Amino acid sequence: MTDLGPKTTSVTADGEPDGFEPPVAWYTEMDPTGSTRLVVSVPVERLRELHLKLLSALAGPLKVLYRQTVNRLEPGPSGAPPRDFVGLDLHPDRVFVALDTAASLVWHDARHQLWIAGRMNEQVVLDEDGVLYCYPDDPVFRDVLAQSGVPHVHTARTMADADYPKRWFHGANDAAEQGLIAALRLAEVPHRK
Repeated sequence: MTDLGPKTTSVTADGEPDGFEPPVAWYTEMDPTGSTRLVVSVPVERLRELHLKLLSALAGPLKVLYRQTVNRLEPGPSGAPPRDFVGLDLHPDRVFVALDTAASLVWHDARHQLWIAGRMNEQVVLDEDGVLYCYPDDPVFRDVLAQSGVPHVHTARTMADADYPKRWFHGANDAAEQGLIAALRLAEVPHRK
């Protein structure tokens, strides 16, 4: 596997670790469109396992959006929009193999967001901080979380709420990023907010 740590760590204003660890919990919230989504937090040791279980609940074929928020190979100007790479009609097995092959990139590197949607447009999003979002609030996602021992709470502080997030971008993952895009035959499309 990998000995890399989490995508993001919480630090003090001086850049020193502040001891915050993501809780094992999930809660509901309204997304910007007014729909309800599930917000899921787990430490890095459980992120891969839970992410794959949630993805297994999606009905294939799958759609993938790999949103590169930091381009390590060709840094652009500050504030440049992310680069979006999309794949459609992908068999779930192909997606799971590609994710496992790029494990250190997917679950340990903060350069991207990964949006994976099923046939009914249900989706699981892994953000740059290691927080998972499930759309819509569906019993199938709740069942996966319950079976995985992730408790429901009213609200929780996740890594996305850190006052001073320190995001990790590992040069060793540059090739894995290109490999993931190639393995899924993702095509670059204009970025949409």
